[in-house]
Amino acid sequence: MSDTWGWAGTISDFLSTPQESWLQSLEDHHLRLWNFNSSNSQRVAWVDEHKVMTAALKSCLNAAASEVSTWSLVFEYELPMEGGRRPDVIVFTGAAFVVVEFKSAPMINQGDIDQTMGYVRDLCDYHAGSADLAHFGILVLTGANPTFAKLVDETPVVGGSSLHQYLFSAHQEGTVDLDTWLNSPYRPLPTLVEAARRIFRDEPLPHIHTAIAAGIPETVELLGRIVDKTSDESSRSLAFVTGVPGSGKTLVGLRLVHERTSTHGRATFLSGNGPLVQVLQDALSSRVFVRDLHAFIKTYALNQRLSTPEEHIIVFDEAQRAWDARYMKEKKNVAKSEPDLLISIGERIEDWATMVGLIGEGQEIHSGEEAGIQQWRDAVSNSSNTKTWSIHCPPKLKDQFQGLSVSTHEELDLNVSLRSKRAEDLHQWVHLLLSGSLSLAHRQALKIRHAQYPLYVTRDIEEAKRYARQRFDEEPNHRSGLLASSHAKNLFKHGIDNGYQATSNMNVAKWYNAPTSDPKSSNALIQPVTEFSCQGLELDLPILCWGSDYRMQSESWNLTPINRRYKQDDPKALLRNAYRVLLTRGRDGLIIFVPNEPLMDATENALLAAGVQLLPTAAELIAV
Repeated sequence: MSDTWGWAGTISDFLSTPQESWLQSLEDHHLRLWNFNSSNSQRVAWVDEHKVMTAALKSCLNAAASEVSTWSLVFEYELPMEGGRRPDVIVFTGAAFVVVEFKSAPMINQGDIDQTMGYVRDLCDYHAGSADLAHFGILVLTGANPTFAKLVDETPVVGGSSLHQYLFSAHQEGTVDLDTWLNSPYRPLPTLVEAARRIFRDEPLPHIHTAIAAGIPETVELLGRIVDKTSDESSRSLAFVTGVPGSGKTLVGLRLVHERTSTHGRATFLSGNGPLVQVLQDALSSRVFVRDLHAFIKTYALNQRLSTPEEHIIVFDEAQRAWDARYMKEKKNVAKSEPDLLISIGERIEDWATMVGLIGEGQEIHSGEEAGIQQWRDAVSNSSNTKTWSIHCPPKLKDQFQGLSVSTHEELDLNVSLRSKRAEDLHQWVHLLLSGSLSLAHRQALKIRHAQYPLYVTRDIEEAKRYARQRFDEEPNHRSGLLASSHAKNLFKHGIDNGYQATSNMNVAKWYNAPTSDPKSSNALIQPVTEFSCQGLELDLPILCWGSDYRMQSESWNLTPINRRYKQDDPKALLRNAYRVLLTRGRDGLIIFVPNEPLMDATENALLAAGVQLLPTAAELIAV
């Protein structure tokens, strides 16, 4: 008896096993998984599944006994490290697998289709025994007319007596060894928060093939060698890691801090992203490893009694967003940039120091963040000990540090998004959308949707919430949430309070970490967060509330950023980056809510032209 599936065997085993014995296996598995007995409604659903699967497999055997006799199947296969997520049935039809998901409703629901194909996608992405198999998904509606059959987004939705036709058509020449498949590793990509928890609990992170292909291990190893060399030579080094949104930069920084603490004493991860700091400190139950960048600078550079940090390794997130001298003068009455102050701190650290800057591309959203990488060159050049610093960066940044001691490394450029395999090209779609290249964006959207990353738009916020709740009803560890631009002025009247008071006073750590039952949880779908509170973090399914600050007008985007107290060099660029951040937070998909007002009609049309699909409403569900 296994702990990770309810029942598994060949088609012959299944047809010869008494229903009561099979049912007991599923009930025992449910008790092991959840520590309570299954409900009566669940047992009824299992009995319905058994009847449908028995009839379907017998029909397939009658059609082609020699091929079908090699099939096998698994019921209630638990996806490891996924909080109890489990497809109802996985059927191995030769050298292919078919996820068969059962629902008792007599109507098609888009969330059920996306859940079915989400199981298929995750098995392909993360299960070693599934990656090279042909794959299919079928949604069975036991409450529908038994002969019903319809393709919805290329996914068969069928009544019970139609299932056998689609199972048989999924057959591929070859076989799958069931024992080998059941014992193959399943290695999902953890969220940033979960990854941080595992790192600091000394638990190994899964060796996800996308992360390996993207060069994450090589980046961490290279930075470790730079640290070792700097320590051995009693020198100082400044390294930069660049990457697209979701490429694993923060994960690289956290791993370096944790791993090198054991060999070189204390290290720290600094971020000027206050919400990210709050969420990670809450998740880790520690304020030691992850600290606020601005507070660190205040303590070690602005205090009248200058002190020196104990850490020799300092990693800072979003280095290109460090405050410039002009903004520091206004905020702190100090005519030096944050890079100037961090370099001065590094030079006071006894014997040696390694500083690592993580650089996101197109992530500048705050006032004072527009000076970019140039101010780091200026900080080192203006240092009284310039020659003691060695710079390490990707080749594309070399020209930024002319006149300094620079070593370039390809490993320091992370150019593949790891948020999910199906979202690797999402950042390119976002770039095309925000630049107004709608026809090119449409082509990219087709590619993204084909990889089972849904993109939806709706004019009804309640329909968006309904879909999100239904989609993850059986997956309590997944997170949805409302996102909104801080610049948008028209959302409040639609029930979206993105104002300064509401968003600045909320408990961001609870929003990301609290369970669904907590009204302050993101899953409650009550309070939105803005670009300032979601940058560097992620959700499984965000609902982006699109404001009038970035609306389509006369076939081009009309950007209307709000006036900030601090003068900005290019406020429209900051607004564009705000939407870039908001649009790239999702791991499993994206819903865009466009307020139902005439001013926003052209914006909806632009999103549709860019390949976003209309979200089916409850009224549009197809009775079968």
